[in-house]
Amino acid sequence: MNNIVESIKETWGKLSRPMQVGVGVFVLGVFLSLVLLGIFSRTEYQVLFSGLGPEDAGAVVSALQERGTPYRLTDGGTTVWVPEEDVFETRIALATSGVPTGGVVGFEIFNTTRLGETEADRQLRYQWALQGELTRTIRQIHEIADARVHIVLPKRSLFVQESQDATASVLLQLKPGAQLTSGQVRAIANLVATSVEGLTPENVTIVDSRGTVLNSPSIMDLGSQVADRFEMQWRYEQQLENSVVAMLERIYGYGNVVARVNAVLDFAQFEQYNETYSPINRGEGLVRSTQSYEETYTGTSTGAGGVPGVDSNVPGYVFLEQGGGTTEWERREATTNYELNRTETWTTSLPGQVTNLAVSVWINGDLTPVQLASVEESVIRATGIRLDRGDSVYVASVPFEESPFGAELPVMEVAAGVPIYWVIALGILLLLALLFLILRRRTPEPEEIPVAASLDVTVGDELPERELTPDERERINMRKQIEKLAEEKPEEVALLMRTWLVDD
Repeated sequence: MNNIVESIKETWGKLSRPMQVGVGVFVLGVFLSLVLLGIFSRTEYQVLFSGLGPEDAGAVVSALQERGTPYRLTDGGTTVWVPEEDVFETRIALATSGVPTGGVVGFEIFNTTRLGETEADRQLRYQWALQGELTRTIRQIHEIADARVHIVLPKRSLFVQESQDATASVLLQLKPGAQLTSGQVRAIANLVATSVEGLTPENVTIVDSRGTVLNSPSIMDLGSQVADRFEMQWRYEQQLENSVVAMLERIYGYGNVVARVNAVLDFAQFEQYNETYSPINRGEGLVRSTQSYEETYTGTSTGAGGVPGVDSNVPGYVFLEQGGGTTEWERREATTNYELNRTETWTTSLPGQVTNLAVSVWINGDLTPVQLASVEESVIRATGIRLDRGDSVYVASVPFEESPFGAELPVMEVAAGVPIYWVIALGILLLLALLFLILRRRTPEPEEIPVAASLDVTVGDELPERELTPDERERINMRKQIEKLAEEKPEEVALLMRTWLVDD
């Protein structure tokens, strides 16, 4: 090995400078060609499926082996890679055949008919398929990584008292850092309840992978109500703040206005019924009925008489007193019934009524009292403040403090890899260096040795080594830099060469 190395050094020393440069360029070209050949001949792989379970990964690998498609497994077998040109076709073909299934079986279980299957077996398969379909649907929520659904369908009974309600439980595995809102939890409960006959949202229990119950009826209802009220109040305040800031920034410039709103909302809800009776004035009102009665009499009457005492009151004994006269009399009656004067009033108060409103506005600068009064009046009209209700508004102006961090500082951009512009610039420099070496390469002219100097050289003495010119030293340094760059960063040089070939 040492002899070979010494032979190479000796041969290299016998070559002239131009030949050494040419050999170096040739070796560099061969090296770059081999690198480019390795890059272009290498098969690029892309992810076919990721995050697969053991069952799904096995089914995908079996399907790829049957199709004869090369593949690679990473991340402990949970990620499957296939060649880049086959990724879409393979994904569509596997999806058509129902792979992967996500570890659950849906209604495709009924695509095959089983001989000798009883009604109980069919009911069990239906429950199994329903659980799988619900699991697939719940997995579509962005914050959920995986889910399991368990449904209990009680046996039907002819007696109403012995019948039982259906129940269900859902286990959720959330993505790292994700969290479900109360609305999403209610949506999952309603989704499961409406998909199963005889199931209500109250009988659905939702638990996360840490064992926390997400839809406890008491806590969930109270928490959801409080959260909804805070959200309603916050949205109302934000709407007023944005309205005030947008209005004043058109006048005083962007970033020169700060507004804060504090709203007190009444979430009480009640209904009120009033029934009022008013007295009717004489001759007014709606007549309901009228009744009149008239009686007249004309005739001769005998006056009653007799002796007071027992004799006159004994039955069978009549005592008449002579005398009499003519009698006339007349009687009239009229009755008018009026309709009852009654007023019924139903009053319903919806939650969310504004009971108090306080607005504070700060403006950058030094405004006059007249300008502040104008701004205050504009804020009152824009936000609907009622001073008679106890609402308040405060407007002030003060020079804003500038941020210590200048807005004109350059923004540092972090690239995922080496910027393509650097690679292109490096390639251009390499190309210019190679062209410079080729164009400036020339055979050095032999220097004339003075006669006086030649007289001192005797036979057998070796000629002294010729001193390099500045141009030759520059070319040698540049060649060394190119070789060093090719050794340290072969991939970038190969990428540069591939870019040149594509451009050509």
